[in-house]
Amino acid sequence: MDHIRTQPKRILSKRAIVILVGVALVAACGVGLASVDFSTQRVDRDKVSIDTVRHGLMEVKVHANGQLVPRNVEYLASQVTGRVLTKNVRPGATVKDGDLLAELSNPQLTASAAEAESAWKGSVNTLNASRADLRATLINQEAALMQAKFALERAQRRLDAEQSLMPGVIPRVEHDATVLTAAQGREQVDMETRRTAAVRINVQEKLNADQARSDELKKAMERANDQVANLRIVAGIDGVVQEMNIDVGQQLQPGSPIGRIARPDDLYAELRVSAREANDILAGQKVSVDTRNGLVDGTVTRVDPSVINGTVVVDVTLDGKLPAGARPQLPVEGTIFLTRIADATYVGRPSYVKPDATVSVYKLDPSGQYATRVPIHVGKVSMDLMQVTGGLATGDQVITSETGEWQGQEKILLK
Repeated sequence: MDHIRTQPKRILSKRAIVILVGVALVAACGVGLASVDFSTQRVDRDKVSIDTVRHGLMEVKVHANGQLVPRNVEYLASQVTGRVLTKNVRPGATVKDGDLLAELSNPQLTASAAEAESAWKGSVNTLNASRADLRATLINQEAALMQAKFALERAQRRLDAEQSLMPGVIPRVEHDATVLTAAQGREQVDMETRRTAAVRINVQEKLNADQARSDELKKAMERANDQVANLRIVAGIDGVVQEMNIDVGQQLQPGSPIGRIARPDDLYAELRVSAREANDILAGQKVSVDTRNGLVDGTVTRVDPSVINGTVVVDVTLDGKLPAGARPQLPVEGTIFLTRIADATYVGRPSYVKPDATVSVYKLDPSGQYATRVPIHVGKVSMDLMQVTGGLATGDQVITSETGEWQGQEKILLK
């Protein structure tokens, strides 16, 4: 006997199940979309920097770029006109004081020096001859004075002798002649004395004039020789050649730059600090200089009073041993330690923050998802930190990076 198989009745058809699942998914999406905040701008969390407000000792520092500068530098320039004959050194060469670096050629200067030397030697010969002639003239005059004195003495003795005799022994006419001779002798001695003094003055003045002329020609010769000596370009200090800006055959004029020599073992750091950060920099403050091959301590020795291109030059004496590879014009980075603030509330410094100002930052809520713009008061600023004097508390988190395209939003959502 055959039995008819009966299938169980399906509760729901396949089509009904699909419909129910679809309805459930739509409902879930609706609930999810309802909970999403579409009104707040979203910012990628990985693209912002977040820092936590801290309390304690804050060190105020200023960062600046610069270079190592030699303290002892000799700038070489041509002192005369000449053509470069030889170039004996190149940049990087070590030289000693007096070493020949280059040589110039100028035949006209050489000839002028020879002529000046000849003129001076001629003046010396003229001076010597004049001195001999004038000495002879003075001797002759002194001899004439001496003869006059002898004649006076003879006349005076005869007069004295006649006056000692009894009256009438010597005829009166003869005695009067003796008196006249003695008087003439005195006048002659007086005249020859004055003439001798005048000759002495004349001789000295003539010798002085000849000597001055000779000295003038000697100085002209020395100047000419100095010009010839300046054709030899020599090092004035021990050091390393930094530049040699000449070529063989080049024509140079007085003042034309030739090169530069520096002492590589005596360097200091020249930092260029932003003018708005240089107000609190003082001589004596400590500095850490990074040569990119090591750190060396230093001390501020000079702050330039002028501002050039928005920066202030700060000179730093290097106290420690220079790292290997340190040389003139080597780029360096410096950190100047201005002061320390005890019990300070501080946080990372956004680049746009200036000292003693009121600025806005984005503070995160406790969930860390939302950041709201709030005003804060800033005291001192360091190169990477800022002192907060109002508006934030220890433990608050703020965005310290650039706000970019969302800087006008009052609130952002970090995703």
